[in-house]
Amino acid sequence: MPEIMTLPEYAKGLEKTSIERPLIETFAEHSDIVQALPFDGFSGAAYEGYRETDIGTAGFRAINEAAGSSKGKIAPFQETSFPIDTILKVDKAILLRHGESRRAKEEAMQMKRQSQLFTDTFIDGDNTSNPKEFNGLKARAKDSAGRLIHNSGASGGAALSLAALDEAIDNTANPTHLIMSRAMKRRFIAAMRNTSLTGHILQTRDGVGKPVLSYADLPILTGYPKDRHSLLLPFNEVASGGGSAVTTSIFVVSFMDGGLKGIQLKSIEARDMGLLEDAVNYGTNVSWDVGLVDEGDFCVTRLDSVADGAIVA
Repeated sequence: MPEIMTLPEYAKGLEKTSIERPLIETFAEHSDIVQALPFDGFSGAAYEGYRETDIGTAGFRAINEAAGSSKGKIAPFQETSFPIDTILKVDKAILLRHGESRRAKEEAMQMKRQSQLFTDTFIDGDNTSNPKEFNGLKARAKDSAGRLIHNSGASGGAALSLAALDEAIDNTANPTHLIMSRAMKRRFIAAMRNTSLTGHILQTRDGVGKPVLSYADLPILTGYPKDRHSLLLPFNEVASGGGSAVTTSIFVVSFMDGGLKGIQLKSIEARDMGLLEDAVNYGTNVSWDVGLVDEGDFCVTRLDSVADGAIVA
């Protein structure tokens, strides 16, 4: 991938006969987070970047007075990538019954699971507990970094306050999207029917006619659609005020260069392995060396302690 771009944009640039193109398209189509997240390439052992730590000083000067001086400060940081490597297997008996075209359908089905793995890690990844994965949003949006806001301080949390969400949005530099559970998204749809809350919650259509729900002009992402997957961001978190694990979080993110973006040592690669040594399955090896970078101090904000209830102003 020569420049920062999303996976759908990258796939469009591949030859239609490329073995990777349909697999990447399926991978991206199954997660709206993967569709929207830009990826940047790097080389070497780690991605090296710099974060701003001091913006310096500025001031007016009098006539005939010498110019002042200013010098900002930056701090270097490193992130690394982690390989996802899978052999997609299709039983030769399936091909005998349905032909070679069926193989692509079977592999596409398995790519959905790869998409779920990345999406789940994007939210819940914790390199401390699992050294094979990158840190997700929960591990990065900490109170110590000024990236955590409480929707409520009560035990068991409280229904989403739009005022608290507005604060989380304001705490994020150049916000582009909101990430939440499908159940939480339904609460926004219900709020559209509440005349005291309407106006900032809108449902439109994208370029292919798919409905897009947004709040404050920020599209709402929910990960993967209804499928045989576990739920993304369920109501199973303990609120900041304690109590039972009955709350969820909403993330405000800035998907862009200089904000929150994916990194990859190499683009998704696929290799047809033919009939495997087991003489039963045809195999396709799909590999991707991928990670996540939060370049800006305020590129993500977590709003926690959100209970399952009707949204309030």
